[in-house]
Amino acid sequence: LMSPSSRMISLPTTLALFAGGEDVQGYKWVRWRVWLCRLAAALSLGLLLIVFHWRPRFAVLARCCSCPVALADILLIRDSFDQHHVVEVHTEEMEDGSLELMAELEDNECRDTVQLHKEEKTLLRYYLFEGLRYIWLARKGAFCRVSVLNENWTCKDLYDFQKGLTIHDVTSFRRRMYGPNLIDVPVKPYVKLLFEEVLNPFYVFQVFSIALWLADDYYFYAVCIFIISVFSIGLSLYEIRKQSITLRNMAQFVTNVTVRRNSGAEECMSSEELVPGDCLVIPQEGLLLPCDAALLVGECLVNESMLTGESVPVLKTPLPTGEGRYSSETEQRRHTLFCGTQLIQAKGWGSSGAVAVVTSTGESKPRWHSVTFVTVMTVASGLDDVICPFKVNRTQGSSIEENNHTC
Repeated sequence: LMSPSSRMISLPTTLALFAGGEDVQGYKWVRWRVWLCRLAAALSLGLLLIVFHWRPRFAVLARCCSCPVALADILLIRDSFDQHHVVEVHTEEMEDGSLELMAELEDNECRDTVQLHKEEKTLLRYYLFEGLRYIWLARKGAFCRVSVLNENWTCKDLYDFQKGLTIHDVTSFRRRMYGPNLIDVPVKPYVKLLFEEVLNPFYVFQVFSIALWLADDYYFYAVCIFIISVFSIGLSLYEIRKQSITLRNMAQFVTNVTVRRNSGAEECMSSEELVPGDCLVIPQEGLLLPCDAALLVGECLVNESMLTGESVPVLKTPLPTGEGRYSSETEQRRHTLFCGTQLIQAKGWGSSGAVAVVTSTGESKPRWHSVTFVTVMTVASGLDDVICPFKVNRTQGSSIEENNHTC
C-alpha cells in the first residue's frame, strides 16, 4: 500500500468544495518567501503591505507555494461571484479513544474520517468559511461541510439516538468535530477597525492630497481636509462597532436545555454544548429552540413565523420509524423542529415528556445562517443610511479638490 503522504501528494491542487461548488486551491507557507516579503515591505515603507491588504490573493501568491489541498496551510477560495477569499486551515489533535467512537457510527462519511485520522495520527483538519465548518474527507478528496457526516441518517438511526449519547462520546469526539452550537459574529476592536479604515483607498488618497496642499503652502485647506477626515473616520468606527455589537447580540442565542444520556440520567446543560445526536427533552411549557431537531416522542405546537411569516402555529408530530433517509426538506418537515422557532407547547406520551434528537447545530446549520443573513442585511441597510452621506461628501470633496488644484 502507498504511504499516507504519497496518497495525499497524488491529489490535485485545485478542487471543488463538496457543498458549495466554489473552487479552492491549497498553499503552504515558504519561509524564504515570507522573509523576502518582509524585507520588500520595509524597503517600500509599507506600501507592499497596503497592496497585500487590498488584494489578499497577491499576499498568498507571494508568500506561499501551491500544494495539494490535503497538505495546505492556507486555502484560496473563489466563490460563484468570482471573489477570492483567504482562509486558514486549522489542525486539531483528537483525544485517545476518538477513533473507536467514530467507527461505531453508521455513517460512511464518518468512516472516511476515521481512516484519515488513522493516517494522520488522529489529526482533524478543518476550516471556517462564511460561518460554516468544513472538514477534510479523504475519500471525497475535498473539504466538506461537517453536516455531511449526518446527512445520510435514516429514521432508524435517529430512533437509536433516543437512548442518549455517552459523556465520553460527546466530549472527546462530537464537540470537537461539530464545534460549538453558536453563531459567533466577531466584533473587531477599535484598533483593527481604525487600521482597516485608514487603509481604505479614499483615505490613502486624502493623505496624498494633504501632502500636496502642504507642499503648495495651502495650510488652512490641508488642515480642513485633515479635520473632516478624522471626524468621518471616528463616526464610521463608532457606527460600525455599534452595529456589530447589535448584530452579535441578535445572532447569539444561548439557553439551558435538558438532554438524556446513555446512562438514563438527564443532564441540564448550555445549548452551546449541543451536538448532533443529542437526545433533547422538551419541557411542557416549550422553549425557543437553539438547534434543528427531529421530534421522536410527543407533539409540539410551534410558531414558525420567523421562518415562514405565517402567524398560525404549526403542529409537529413524531417522526415515523423505518429505514427511509431523513431529510428536513421533504415531507418530513412536519416532524422537524427548526432552530429559532418558538415551541409554544409540548405534550409527551404518558408520564414522559416530548423528546427530539438534535440533527443540526451552529457551524453546520445553513438554514439558521440564512435567517442571520437577513438580519445582517437589515442592520447593514441602517448602517449604510448613516455612512452614505459621508461617501457622497467625500466624492464631492475630491472633485472640488481636483478643480481647485487645476485652477
